Amino acid sequence: MEILRKDLYSEYESFCLNHPKGAFQQSVNWAKVKKDWLHEVVVSRDENGSIRGGVSVLIRKIGPFGMMYAPRGPVCDYTDKAVMQDLIEGIKAVSKKHNGYKFICDPLVLATDSETIQFFKDCGFSIKENAGFHDTIQPRYNYMLNYIKGMSEDELIMKFTSGTRYYIRFGPKNGVVCKVGLEYLDDFYRIYEETGRRKNFSIRSKAYLESILVNFPENAKLFMCYFEDKENGSFTPLCGGLSIQYAGTTSHVYGCSTSEMRKLNPTYMMQWEMMKWALGGNCHTYDMQGIALDEETDAELYGVYRFKAKFYGDVIETAGEFTLTFNSFADKLIAFALKVRSKLRG
Repeated sequence: MEILRKDLYSEYESFCLNHPKGAFQQSVNWAKVKKDWLHEVVVSRDENGSIRGGVSVLIRKIGPFGMMYAPRGPVCDYTDKAVMQDLIEGIKAVSKKHNGYKFICDPLVLATDSETIQFFKDCGFSIKENAGFHDTIQPRYNYMLNYIKGMSEDELIMKFTSGTRYYIRFGPKNGVVCKVGLEYLDDFYRIYEETGRRKNFSIRSKAYLESILVNFPENAKLFMCYFEDKENGSFTPLCGGLSIQYAGTTSHVYGCSTSEMRKLNPTYMMQWEMMKWALGGNCHTYDMQGIALDEETDAELYGVYRFKAKFYGDVIETAGEFTLTFNSFADKLIAFALKVRSKLRG
């Protein structure tokens, strides 16, 4: 194993970008977005010195301890136990360096993949079986179009229902236009704040969203749909989406919409524009991100799921979070302290 020097990060980045298990959250650029966290990269090399596995680890300091998290990591063949054990040794070394009390990762392992789940357990990880919607850092249920590689726009749009195709075309026919670029962030953020208030969800800062676009200059795009009034030359912002294209997957990470001119159904057009970007990037998957499968779990996200389901994808249930605990006393102490703080704030 090797805790990678920062001057070698470009080597790991190339590996992650081209690996089947690569994900934007494992990019060193994502660590730049998460600037409130410390960061280390661990790699395992083959006999020729080439990287055969890696993991980007974020470290959140909590007092004297460090909570270590590898979103969508490690990046490797999960059936290669030698590589996994090598990476685990590196993770342990990072733990010693930063006084880490536990390491959490949430690789894209399906809940039905009992063989890989058991493999992680054999490597010393624990897993909370059937974790609830709010019990994991990232949603366990995502909605994905994981069949799009090699498809043309005409082939993909014909997968959708006639009603979905109608609404995709309805917006452009009635004055809706889509613009792409960082320069539309102000309009995006105004609607994003409004959406957060209307739907009662927490939002990221404008600086955070800008950081994604700046740190992923080739991989992230901001899409904004407007109603164009040709009589007076005005553009009314209607909805927006921030997507990241990385390692064969285009992920719709943040979205927003206004209640104004809702009859134009601009979100259909916006999703289609992002899907076309995914096709143009030769992606194999368009990830519409987290969903709730029942109204009681999260009524708002269940409504989002009902919208996403109109695009002929699949519900992907992941196994959840795998955890290596290095200091059980610190783990229990911090969990108790966070629980008390949550009650006091509530």
